[in-house]
Amino acid sequence: MNAKSAKLNLDFGHGGISMNIAMANDFQARYGAEGDWHVETTRLNTEEFEGFPGMSQNRIDEGYVRTAVASINRIISEWQRDNGYDFDSNLEVTVSAAFFEVLFLPYRLEFSQLREITEDDIRKIEICKLPGEMFKTPIPDEKIRSLTSPYFTISNEVKVLEPIGRKTKNFGFNAYFITKHPILSKFLNIMKEYEEKIKVSLSCESEFKALANKEERMSKTALIHITDSMSEFSVWQDSELKYLNKKESGFMKLREVIWRLCVCYHKNPKLAKRDHEFIKRGDYMEKFYNMIKNAEISEDFRDFLSADDCSVLLEFISCALEEETEYSRHELPGKNKSRTNLTISNYVLSYFAKTTLRSLLSEIKQTMFDDDFCKPESIILECSLPIKGIEELAEEVFEVPARKGYVRWDGEVRRDLSSAGAGILQSLISGEDRGGPIEKNKRTTRILSLFGNIFSKAS
Repeated sequence: MNAKSAKLNLDFGHGGISMNIAMANDFQARYGAEGDWHVETTRLNTEEFEGFPGMSQNRIDEGYVRTAVASINRIISEWQRDNGYDFDSNLEVTVSAAFFEVLFLPYRLEFSQLREITEDDIRKIEICKLPGEMFKTPIPDEKIRSLTSPYFTISNEVKVLEPIGRKTKNFGFNAYFITKHPILSKFLNIMKEYEEKIKVSLSCESEFKALANKEERMSKTALIHITDSMSEFSVWQDSELKYLNKKESGFMKLREVIWRLCVCYHKNPKLAKRDHEFIKRGDYMEKFYNMIKNAEISEDFRDFLSADDCSVLLEFISCALEEETEYSRHELPGKNKSRTNLTISNYVLSYFAKTTLRSLLSEIKQTMFDDDFCKPESIILECSLPIKGIEELAEEVFEVPARKGYVRWDGEVRRDLSSAGAGILQSLISGEDRGGPIEKNKRTTRILSLFGNIFSKAS
């Protein structure tokens, strides 16, 4: 009897590399029926991936990549052996912000003399914006996707939608190129040497599909994914990706501020008895925040108290704290989250969180709004921390409705499954993008042979 079918997604995600798997509950699992498929995630926390993707390009060697691929082969083989499933021969790869770069290039058409822009000029520049044409632009690294701003740019950098009739010597548009991280390029190129069917897509494409409702798909929507060390943000219109970028900034800023706050309370225990005074005057609180943020703290204090020790306070943070909210105090943690006799006001804690996160969201807004087209009508937030009220703060910063996005499978919220994993598996079990349902129970001998050949070369 044939083994039951399973769908595989290898996700180079925001939190590392993982395998997302959808398993048929029986041999008659229906395509598109999520209730007929069980899903799970396996994180690839192996030494072969330490430092990836932060590894410098000049340190990458083929032997390292082949060893990493062999590690994935072992994990896939062991999973199939232990669970008795066959994967389809198609390997679906999703790539998040940590594994790509965004290159920005202004595209200009110059004219020999000052004259009026005609419809024929517009048709020519629209041809230049086509993906096939944009891919001809010589830029470094391997491109995943190219995106172009729909706004034309006149010579003085003023952006206009309808440049016809304007006089200028040059005009153009903004172009964004999403390129693979060098080590990921090597990784996928080695796979393709063996003619394996590999489909590479951006994680945000699967995330948007899994999170957006009908109204958000049809309007102009921003998807913002924030992790500890990175923020990825994209803009969508009519379900099409129009803009994608990232910032090397995330919740680590918040963790650092909370750590500094706790250290200062430990150094000055009287703060626990007087911080209620800051509530009475906003200027006191602002001065206190700036003092804590800029205070010189010796590295020795990281041994005395770590950011992880202070993480217990994150569950009490609310970015939507109002004046009439009941006043309360929370115990400050000690080393290894030990008990202490110090406390902190919920007002102080939330003020620090709200101020820090407002700065982070404002940075994202400024980067997005550099291109006028990126002003969204609504926002979907994905957060690695369960911070209360962050959607209200996003609404305040962007001045549009915002909400948190939650992954669902068969109607139930799944906090153990990444949104990218859910989105791609939903596509796989429905047979989308492949001209109909995928052939059932197609064995993965080609995938395993591929990885086996690579492993033999690495040895």
